[in-house]
Amino acid sequence: MQKKVKIICGATASGKSAKALDMAFNDNGVIINADSQQVYKDLPILTAMPSVEDMQKVPHKLYAFIDGTERMDVSKWCEFAVCEIKKAFENGQQPYIVGGTGFYIKALTEGLSVIPSVPAKIRELVRKEGLNAKCSDLHNILEKYDPDLARKVAVNDKQRILRGIEVFRATGVPLSAWQRNKKIKPLGDMEFDIDFIDYPMSELEKRIKLRASLMFDMGVVDEVKALFNRGYDERSGVFKILGVKEIKSFIDGEISFDEVVAKLALITRQYAKRQRTFFKTQILSIKNTLIS
Repeated sequence: MQKKVKIICGATASGKSAKALDMAFNDNGVIINADSQQVYKDLPILTAMPSVEDMQKVPHKLYAFIDGTERMDVSKWCEFAVCEIKKAFENGQQPYIVGGTGFYIKALTEGLSVIPSVPAKIRELVRKEGLNAKCSDLHNILEKYDPDLARKVAVNDKQRILRGIEVFRATGVPLSAWQRNKKIKPLGDMEFDIDFIDYPMSELEKRIKLRASLMFDMGVVDEVKALFNRGYDERSGVFKILGVKEIKSFIDGEISFDEVVAKLALITRQYAKRQRTFFKTQILSIKNTLIS
């Protein structure tokens, strides 16, 4: 029988982790993380990482496994994921890829374009320029360099905007042009079963609001305080995690408790909308859409 990788994807707070846990538990499964925020060790509460109890029920891989100073990108993640998938099959286990980072899942299932690496000096310069720049100004720069990519990237998606800028400055060729090249599939002709876990947006918003409130009861403020006490450079990958800046503003007394809870819910809701749109328009091989 042809081996297949099972993928459970969906927006944040959609219940995909619980669904995957149930399926993997009954299927001798291994859960492999496909969430770009949950790869970091530092913020398990803020990133809504699976609990210790859940991780003891079924093996979980690629969670909380890199330091906050490191940077994770789609190419690196694919390398790690492929390694864990192969290990699972070798051990007679069923791999389940679980997460909400659509770029990771699209790259694993449809392939990666070969793009030259960006020299560290150029990357650092671009990231430094983008640190305090307005997203709209950066998007205007991207529009000059790479109009095709700019049309696809949201104005507030700073990470993708900076990626487009750095690739153009390093190669002189727009990122969108590189992406049109033939893609290489990390797992060759491996087959995938992809389930998209969905909720009506009105219901998802309620879940997000509840999660935002519960995070504070669980100690997310102390978690973020500890992060800043570690002395990381604020350009480190971990500082891109959703909610870090907002909670830091609360810690610094710049906003009230009610304001930080509301802001965290708002930015998470906006992120969830982008996730849902990506999965529905970019992941073309989704097998089932399940209402969690």
